[in-house]
Amino acid sequence: MGIFNSNVLDVVVGVVFVYLTLAILCTAANEWVAAITRRRGKMLQKGITQLLSNQSTGQDDNDAQGFVRAFYRHPVIIKLHDGSRHPAYLSARSFTAVVTDIITASKTESAGDLLAGVAALPKGDLKTSMVAVLQSSGNTDSSAAQRAIEGWFNENMDRVSGWYKRRTQLWTILIGLALTLIANADTIHVVRQLRADPVLRAAVVETAKVRAQKPRPSVSVEYRDEDDPTNPTVTRNEGNELSDKETALLGEIVGWHGSWRDNLRTETFFGWLLTVLAISMGAPFWFDLLNKLMRVRYTGNSPAESAKPRRNQTPSERFEPNQGGRDELNETLSGGSLDHHTGACPDDLPRGDYGFSLPKGL
Repeated sequence: MGIFNSNVLDVVVGVVFVYLTLAILCTAANEWVAAITRRRGKMLQKGITQLLSNQSTGQDDNDAQGFVRAFYRHPVIIKLHDGSRHPAYLSARSFTAVVTDIITASKTESAGDLLAGVAALPKGDLKTSMVAVLQSSGNTDSSAAQRAIEGWFNENMDRVSGWYKRRTQLWTILIGLALTLIANADTIHVVRQLRADPVLRAAVVETAKVRAQKPRPSVSVEYRDEDDPTNPTVTRNEGNELSDKETALLGEIVGWHGSWRDNLRTETFFGWLLTVLAISMGAPFWFDLLNKLMRVRYTGNSPAESAKPRRNQTPSERFEPNQGGRDELNETLSGGSLDHHTGACPDDLPRGDYGFSLPKGL
């Protein structure tokens, strides 16, 4: 029968659909955990401490954390805190203003005052970094010096964002493991169930077709209130919402049915492992793959139908290669915008690692 509209392709679509829905649930749980554990604020605090540590302010040359304490005692930084909660976002401009204010001892913050303040600092890591940063700016213009410090801060915050993403990936695996065990999401069992039940398989394919028409799952983090950087606004688009039909259908495919002995088999643990690894790849990845599979499924006729001679076709025309269909298939497999059959979003959007973006300063 070929792969087009075949049972094999429908089973693959069903498995990808299950992975996508589980990954969406994992994303929601991950954001909830990030809010509870205040992960963003803690990562930002760690990054700033690393940036300013091993540097005294001159009052006590043996105090390696003196500059860090002076930074967090500054009125601008105190205002950003909500009690003991560290701000989850700090702009490069605010960071530069506080650092230069401490270095120049609240003077005019001109280029000369800044250079003199850096020279007066005791030997330390921050002094070494500031000398290099100011030399790159030309040491003549205060605006250029501030821009150089802001760029230095942003470069280090890119590294902090990498820390955050790695920590999020670890939490994704842990949450994916918990979700897999709770839902008994055994990939091998899912494949067998979809192969054996044509009614369920058809329902999953139709639901997957609707899902492919929705936006690509994404999560954005914004700090709309500059006076309250401890409370970021997490926006989840429509692609991160599961419909009642999708939830009910997922419950039919996975779950603990009967006693635990009926559900545990020799290959169950391997099936769980496959599911956890799939969830860790993120919802955007499976959404993109689902769109590609749906394009393949609904592109043209099957090879068997294409081989049939059309009515009023000459003998020579019957044996000409179907170049148009081949080109269409190649275009489908290589990506690009979705055609009118599925109406889904184009897949040429930038692929995020976990379905969320971090602004500068985390």
